[in-house]
Parts: sequence; C-alpha cells; structure tokens
Amino acid sequence: MDKLEMIEDTAFILYLSPLLINGLYALYLSFAQNLPPSDVYLGVANNIVILLASVLVVLIALVIEIRISPKDTRIKKIEENVSRMRILAFLFIILSLVSVFVTSGYSSDIFKTLDLYLEGRYAILYPLFLLALSFVLSPSITHFFKFSLIIFEIIPIVLMIASPLLLYILWRMGLSYSVVFFISLLVFIAGVALFLYGSRVEGKSKTASTSS
Repeated sequence: MDKLEMIEDTAFILYLSPLLINGLYALYLSFAQNLPPSDVYLGVANNIVILLASVLVVLIALVIEIRISPKDTRIKKIEENVSRMRILAFLFIILSLVSVFVTSGYSSDIFKTLDLYLEGRYAILYPLFLLALSFVLSPSITHFFKFSLIIFEIIPIVLMIASPLLLYILWRMGLSYSVVFFISLLVFIAGVALFLYGSRVEGKSKTASTSS
C-alpha cells in the first residue's frame, strides 16, 4: 500500500469516526453512568465537545485528502468528499431518528418522538453543517445563480430538512394528525424526487459530454 492509498483510507476512517464517537459516548453514558435511554440520547446530542470533534475530524479528512492529491485530481477528490458529506448527513438524520424511536420505547406517538428528537439540537445542527459544507464545496457553486442548481440542489435539501420541522410546527398549530403527517410527508417526497431527478439530469449531462 503506497502513501496515497494509506492517506485515502485514513480519510475514509475519519469520515466514519463521528458515528463511532457518538456510539461510544452513548455506551459510556448508558453503562458507566447508568443513565436512562432518553438522557443518554440528550447527553450525546447536546454535547458540544462531541459536535466539535465530529466537525473537526471531517475537516481534517477533507484537508489531508485534498492536500496529498495531485493537482489534476483535486476537483474529483472534492466531488468525492461532497458525496461522503451528504451520505454522512443523511446517515446521521436516519440514525438519530431510529435512536429516538428506540429511546422512546418504540412509542407510536410520533409527536412525542419528534419532541425528543428536536431537543437534541446538535443531532440537527451537525447534518445541517455537513449539507451546507457539501453545498459550498460543490463545483457547481460557481454557477450558483443558474436556475437548474437552485431547483435541483438547493430546494431539495431545504425541503427534506424542513419536513420534520414543518411536522412539528403544524402539530403545534393544532391541525389533525392525518393532515400534519400528509403535508410533511409530501414535502419530504418532493425534496427526494427533485434531488433524484437532478442527479439523473446531471448524470445524463456528464455522459453526453464524455461521448462528445
């Protein structure tokens, strides 16, 4: 294994380390401190040190991988890191929601579960940071004011992030459960559909450019 491959492997491990950090700290709070599940979740999701460490390792992974890459491959490396950040962000959102569901004792009360999720503010802020950073680093940022970028990159992310917040706000407004859930689900599906369609359009564009 040469130096470049070793550093790439190190960067990949660093990207996974936020999940490991959160998991190990949760185990520590659960077994060493003997805290109840809800306190374990909040203890992890509201810990500023955990947040900063998770931010730092991603930045380190990004910097070292770009620094050691040949100049002609750095754009490609940035694109790879953008994809990793987005995957990590969505993993964090999914795992946080699963953790909250388990913590609540598999409660069927979705609003109670959502309340607990929103109390863990860093569980929300960290994915937002990753998505924002991935957007800033995206090569297409140079075409920021292009209509296609706004439609297929900015709006999908906003819709997917806004969906659980919209669910909570509409519930607080006193709307019926079925209406609240339907509207929020529709917003999330719209975001996913736009994101997938944008990826498909981008893929076709790259294929056409290569063939030409």
